[in-house]
Amino acid sequence: MTKPGPVGDFLQFIIGGCLFGSGGFLLANQVMVRSAVTYSSYRSRYGGWGDGGGFAMPFGTPGMGLLMLPLALGVCLLFAGTYKRWANLLVWASLAALFVGVLNSLRMTFMATTLWQLAVYVVMIGAGGGLMFRSLSSYQPEPLAKADDFDAKKELEELRRRMDSRDSQ
Repeated sequence: MTKPGPVGDFLQFIIGGCLFGSGGFLLANQVMVRSAVTYSSYRSRYGGWGDGGGFAMPFGTPGMGLLMLPLALGVCLLFAGTYKRWANLLVWASLAALFVGVLNSLRMTFMATTLWQLAVYVVMIGAGGGLMFRSLSSYQPEPLAKADDFDAKKELEELRRRMDSRDSQ
């Protein structure tokens, strides 16, 4: 198979990106995301049990406020300009833990979809990713000039001679 060239590689990457992005969008469009909030049952004043009228209690989020302390300490150290490595570690670890905690508190369910739709989404994502990787793998950067092509020592000697001749004039 012949190489398509830079323009063909670019078009292949763009087409693959469009397939990948649209397949990912369509698949993500079939996902229902909600917060994990449960409502407690309560006893009404009329003697019956109510459902859904109590207080909300989120699951998966206790202690999330505690993660703000290392984040604040890391930001403080960053602005103070001291202990850069520890500051970066604290900031990024806190942000990662917050991100995981938020994701943990979400409940994701798939909406009803046909097998054909799901297969089309997965094939679009796979074909788009494959086209993008193929266009990137065929890219060959031009080789850099070898050290044998020019001699730096000769060039430096020539520059020294020119500078010496200017100084003597």
